[in-house]
Amino acid sequence: MNAKTINERLYKAKQDKIKVYPCNNLRASNLGHPCERYLYLLIRHWDEQKPYDVGLQSIFDLGNTIEEHTIKNIKEAGYEVITPTVRSWKIDNPLITGREDIRIKDENGELLPVEIKGLSPIEYDKLNSVEDFLKSKRHYVRAYPAQLYIYMYHFNKERGFFALTNKLTGQTKFIEIPFDYEYAENLLQKAERIYMALETNTPPDSCDDVNVCENCSLQHICGQAKRVPADIELDDELENLITRKQELSAAKREYEDVDKQIKAHVGEREKVITGSYLITRNKIERKAYTVEARTEYRLSIKKL
Repeated sequence: MNAKTINERLYKAKQDKIKVYPCNNLRASNLGHPCERYLYLLIRHWDEQKPYDVGLQSIFDLGNTIEEHTIKNIKEAGYEVITPTVRSWKIDNPLITGREDIRIKDENGELLPVEIKGLSPIEYDKLNSVEDFLKSKRHYVRAYPAQLYIYMYHFNKERGFFALTNKLTGQTKFIEIPFDYEYAENLLQKAERIYMALETNTPPDSCDDVNVCENCSLQHICGQAKRVPADIELDDELENLITRKQELSAAKREYEDVDKQIKAHVGEREKVITGSYLITRNKIERKAYTVEARTEYRLSIKKL
């Protein structure tokens, strides 16, 4: 036994779990997808999907673990949690199936639907209201509220919750989502359009988001998939870093401004004591030098 053998078996164990499941109708979990053509093809050609990879299977498995961890956090806080006993329920006309993660009992005994999501630390900090979800740069995050709205519509509830858990720290926070009748009606109309397209065998047009197309499991049969030019690579992790840099830029400017104020306040004094700090002013002589010729690269970052 060695590390290479163990890693191969770990990989194969995940690979063996990868399956493409039938999709015969719209679901609460996918109705928020921005591309109606994809949802049409998913029902019409579900068996032609490209299987996802081991990395995504690992994410799915981690999600199950996070769900258990989140439920434990909620119960430890003293709340009663109900997990669904049926495999799924359905809404008729248009047909939409669903299965809530849990329902939580409030102080009046009312059971309210809860959707559990495990998020990266950056996403966890950013999402604090339904508006934050809807303005996200990631289409799958923008789609999350649709799932919860369908739950609220099915159970006839005026509110529901997201239970978000930070994948790094394990911390859980709740976000209350009030029911939006107009949003829910738009979802039902969307479902009706897709079923009408299936009935008439008329695929809807694809969406305009190239990021959706690039990661689509049905792009090979779509015929309208948007493509990123061959000399450009997509990198979601890099986008997170750039976004974080922009968020910190204001703090950097403030830091530099305060630093200048501190130096001006110290002036020519050699030593100064405050309530908590000792400040000393030291002279440093810097030698002149000539920079050797070299090639440098400068990044130009523009908002798409």
